[in-house]
Order: sequence, then C-alpha cells, then structure tokens
Amino acid sequence: MIQDVKYLITIEASSWTAEVPSSVSGLQGSCIVIPCSFNYPEPEKKPSKFTGIWFKGTHDTIYHPDSSNIIKDYRGRTELVGDLRQKNCSLRIDHLHRSDKGPFHFRVEIKDENKTAITVLFSLLISASPDPPSLSVREEVKLGVELSASCSVSHSCPSDSPLLTWSHSGTPSVQSQQLTNGQWKVTSSLTFIPSITDHNQSLVCTAEHRGVKPVKMSKTLNVKCKCTTPVICTYKYMDERWPNGIGKMQ
Repeated sequence: MIQDVKYLITIEASSWTAEVPSSVSGLQGSCIVIPCSFNYPEPEKKPSKFTGIWFKGTHDTIYHPDSSNIIKDYRGRTELVGDLRQKNCSLRIDHLHRSDKGPFHFRVEIKDENKTAITVLFSLLISASPDPPSLSVREEVKLGVELSASCSVSHSCPSDSPLLTWSHSGTPSVQSQQLTNGQWKVTSSLTFIPSITDHNQSLVCTAEHRGVKPVKMSKTLNVKCKCTTPVICTYKYMDERWPNGIGKMQ
C-alpha cells in the first residue's frame, strides 16, 4: 500500500506564506515531485537573485545550486524543478530510497533582502509496492460489437510514468493527466472487437513501475451473442393446380 508524505509548515515571518499539499504518495525506486510555492511582500526593487536550498534534517544539504554542497547520498538525485522567480520551490527526488524519510527543510534566500528565509518542514514515507491499477469494462459484452476498456493508475513521477499493457490485442491509446497533491494519472484505453473465444476469458491490465514488481488487475469477459428476434412463419400448400389454381388444401 502506498503511504502518505506528511507536511508541517512553519513560517519565519508573518508576512511570508508557503503552500504545500497536506499529503502526497511516493514509490520506492521511482521519483517524486514535491509541489511547493511561496509568497512574500513585493520589494520596491525587483530581486536580482534567488537561492533555494533543501536540507534533510537541519544540516544535510540535499539540494543546492552548487552541487558540491550536496551530501553524497543525494548528489545527482535532486532537482529544483520550480522557478523561484515565479515563487515556485517544487523539488524532485529521483530513485527514492526507504531512507528518504526526512524530515526535510527548505529555505529560500533573496539577495538584498537581508536573506529573509521561509522554512517548510515535512517527512516522507516511501511505499515498497504500488497499488494495482483500476480496470473498467462493460459487464456484458456483445459478440462482434466494438468494445472499449480503460485501465488507469496514479503515480508521482511525471517524467517516468508507469507502463500499462493489455493481455488482449487491439488498438490502445494512452493519456496522462495531472491531479492535485503532486499526483498524476496515466490511463490506457483499449479498443477491440470481441469474439466468441473471449467468453469467460480474463482481460488483464498490467502496470509496470520502475524498479518494482508489476501489478495487475483483471476482469472476466461475458460475451453475449448479438441476435434479433426470430420471425415465425406458417404456410399451407395445395396438391393440385398449384400455384395457378385453387386446389385441395393440406
């Protein structure tokens, strides 16, 4: 089961504000993007430089513009994906480890503003296995009539979406959607024409996340024949002078 990332926000100055989700989910071996934004009183002079720094605890630097300041375990695994000039402090962590549990600490410094800082603290819990995908298909399937099935799964790594595959041949299409709280959803839709051999067979969707065992969801197809109501006909025939005259009815 995927566990939540919990945040505790602390503000060093009453005129500064920060926004982060109350929870977000992460998966071991994948990446996570922590949505983070901040606001501050606009100075008379537009700031010329922003510096964003993330820490694990209070001293271990896990992100810094100068990578030599980053501790070894996080070097090459973190990236500030937000634009501080746009008041976006979002952080990406790659190749999540079970040890990435925080607490984490963020500070932004603005040149010529006395290095006023805003602090955001949160702890991160990593799940070892993902939830199975969600599979949707009609309960009753008609023989020879085009059918669409959909399979979706949520994740926290937009640059490395889970791969969704099907057990049945057909025409697939994939869409990605950004949700709230740092989550994304990828959906695969499969279109095919069911045959009689599909009856009572399992339609399986498999979700493959990087670094973990694939997870599956299946549903049994109930294929029904597409039939029309039969027309019942009756007739009589004559054994003499048929069809040119009237004869004896049988």
